[in-house]
Amino acid sequence: MDKSSKREVYIQTIRMRTLPAVLGPILIAISIAINTNRFDLVTSILILLIGISLQILVNLFNDLGDYEKGVDNEKRLGPERSMQSGKISKKEMKKLIGLVILITLILGFIAFLNSGITVIFLGISLILIAYLYTSGPFPYGYKGLGEIMVILIFGPVTILGALFLFEIKYNLIILLISLICGLSTSTIILTNNIRDLKNDYNNNKITLAVKLGEKKARILYLLIISLISLLLLILSLENLNNLILSILVWFTFPISDFGIKKFSFKLNFSKFGTDLNNTLYQTALSHLLLCISLSISIAYPSVAIASYSIVIINLSYITINKLRQWKN
Repeated sequence: MDKSSKREVYIQTIRMRTLPAVLGPILIAISIAINTNRFDLVTSILILLIGISLQILVNLFNDLGDYEKGVDNEKRLGPERSMQSGKISKKEMKKLIGLVILITLILGFIAFLNSGITVIFLGISLILIAYLYTSGPFPYGYKGLGEIMVILIFGPVTILGALFLFEIKYNLIILLISLICGLSTSTIILTNNIRDLKNDYNNNKITLAVKLGEKKARILYLLIISLISLLLLILSLENLNNLILSILVWFTFPISDFGIKKFSFKLNFSKFGTDLNNTLYQTALSHLLLCISLSISIAYPSVAIASYSIVIINLSYITINKLRQWKN
């Protein structure tokens, strides 16, 4: 394989399409810094780079762990993984992981120079958490704890950690915002685990979807969206813009494609297996758009209406998609 082809394989391996999961909470943290007049461009770039490197590390550890345990096999329904296809060897994957860890530690050291030793402990802890997702003596991704950890890591931990670098103290409103973000991120992994439910079960990967079963896992997806809307309504007591946003949440997440048909509480089980790949993409996009909208509402309340146009564009896309499906 020539260098150009190998480079393409490495880009495929780091899975850039997963970045919305970490970009969402980072954007919210930056918006809080803008709102409190603590924004700093260099710190923002540093936080973005650390977040992206940690997300890539999670992806690489996940690929390695699932490959070693036989979960990534020919029956996998998601996009092809590099180790699964043989494009990257185990040795090459470990070298790539080592390189990303080194980059993460260098970025962490730069943050340490500005914010102190706490950043180092936080960074090492996050690297360890990334490793333990599918590896180690207690891979929590195999014990039904993936969604819970995602809520914590991509919500309070990421947002509060970023605010620490901005030297901003948290309060109840910030905790509420971080919980909304974490819950939103968890819908991505939940959709992924519902898609892979049968293959995970056959390979003894006991995700939350496997524990609950497909029907209850789909209901959980709807409950999470409902909880996000409820929390946004509570948040609207502090900022009326979020009242509008909470209403739009129900229309931006791909609920009509995944759990609710024609906006009734009749469960729609027409989407299975690889058909959920599009739902997974829509869920990730909806998460990012929700975070962008919320960020604009926080940073620039006077122009928050502009953020809703982004949400409406996504709503229009999903609606047109559904009309085409129903027509056929």
